[in-house]
Amino acid sequence: MYVIPRPILGSANQHPLVQALYPTDIGWFPEARYHYRSRSHGANEDHLMMCIGGHGFVIVDDRKNHLQSGQILIIPRHTKHRYWAADDSPWSIYWMHFRGKESVHFVERMPGPGHPAPVDGETQTEAVRLFRDCLDTIDNGYTLPNLIYAAQSARHILSLLLFRNQAFPAAQQTRQLQGRLASTLEFMLENISEPLRLEDFAHQSGLSVSHFSEQFRDQTGHSPMSHFTQLKIQQACRILDLTEKPVKAIAIETGYSDPYYFSRVFKKIMGLSPEKYRATKKG
Repeated sequence: MYVIPRPILGSANQHPLVQALYPTDIGWFPEARYHYRSRSHGANEDHLMMCIGGHGFVIVDDRKNHLQSGQILIIPRHTKHRYWAADDSPWSIYWMHFRGKESVHFVERMPGPGHPAPVDGETQTEAVRLFRDCLDTIDNGYTLPNLIYAAQSARHILSLLLFRNQAFPAAQQTRQLQGRLASTLEFMLENISEPLRLEDFAHQSGLSVSHFSEQFRDQTGHSPMSHFTQLKIQQACRILDLTEKPVKAIAIETGYSDPYYFSRVFKKIMGLSPEKYRATKKG
């Protein structure tokens, strides 16, 4: 394990690539028999624990939770807690204390303070690799480049576990919808040249127009028609870059019968006309 010297950390966390989120302590405890910690006033940092074997128990604000293999939890900073490895099968855990301007956004993603959340196998494997990589980097010393790398690794670990983890509770709640969404996105790509309407996508998904629109926006950040338009313009950009086809033909190929309207939509999304986009040197 590594406890990064606070004076060094105090200097490094002024760097813009560190200050957003960075580890202060990080480690790996395999089969950690007799592992026990009690902090009546909590730690000064947020605390991630990822269990990949065995099990143990965590009490946060007098609520007892069972942390098992294939689960994570986060204990928020300044929160009273106590935890210990089970006697019969002590946990193997990767752990990290972290701080930074963005740390609260990751902490708030969890089901609750000290509440375990599941991790799918693929995500756990990748998180272990990132932890090992981070530990190996810090093993080479507390240089600024190493601490920048460790900070970016910590951010990647948390992003992976909390936003790409298919077993995460939020993902479980919407798994059926995600399947429908994937089908809808495929349907959009297959019909990029068609002037489809919102009703067509809702019907394809098997949902009402209002429910489909709401759920699509929740998962993508865009309305269905806005996303479809972006895909059309993305395809138009490819054709402009890779062929000499006239703009009128490209408009028709992407579902616009009126080339002038197509040009207006293209400029609204890309910030310049199709002709100027084609003339711009890229790469």
